[in-house]
Amino acid sequence: MSQATLPIEKIDLGIRYRKDLGHLRPLADSIAEVGLLHPIVVTPDGRLIAGQRRLKACRLLGWTEVPV
Repeated sequence: MSQATLPIEKIDLGIRYRKDLGHLRPLADSIAEVGLLHPIVVTPDGRLIAGQRRLKACRLLGWTEVPV
């Protein structure tokens, strides 16, 4: 089964309750080293359910799309 991807700019963050995302560089470094182990969770219309930190870390790495 192939993994679906979605362009980062198409993901709607909506209203997020978590304001402080902490230090993203260690997460970004881990993703760069071993890959994204858990895909970003979105609704069928692209609204973010889970993975805001992972999404921001991938953006920090320059990714234009992410597994969802």
